[in-house]
Amino acid sequence: MIEVISDLHCLFVNVHIDNISQKDFLPHAAAFSNTPSDGDNLSSNWCAHCTPEAALELIGNQKRIKDGMFKDPSKFQIWKFYVSSLRYEVNPSQEVVHNPTRSNYSHSLIIGNKPKNVSEFRVKMLKAGKWASAPSL
Repeated sequence: MIEVISDLHCLFVNVHIDNISQKDFLPHAAAFSNTPSDGDNLSSNWCAHCTPEAALELIGNQKRIKDGMFKDPSKFQIWKFYVSSLRYEVNPSQEVVHNPTRSNYSHSLIIGNKPKNVSEFRVKMLKAGKWASAPSL
């Protein structure tokens, strides 16, 4: 069953350690790219049905596109986005939609254009969230 995601909720997004700045330990703009890059959405997990710890565990069930091997959860951190900020404070604004899968009821989509390596976009995305699991790089 698809549910409506409230502005008061948050979403958890996987951030690979290669997409974390070594200067400020914050995600690069590329961390918030659509996946695949020619797509129009970014996968996430809805906090009403998932915790940051569970979101990390779910990474281990995903296969890498380049070689079909399972992803290593230890190579990721979890960024927590505030839904209201994504919808009303980020430019271009993002649509948030619950998109459950057979194996992940919390799966949701952040839909919209996400410019890569644009500092203004990165700042707005960073203001729209914070770390749910602190990087230990």
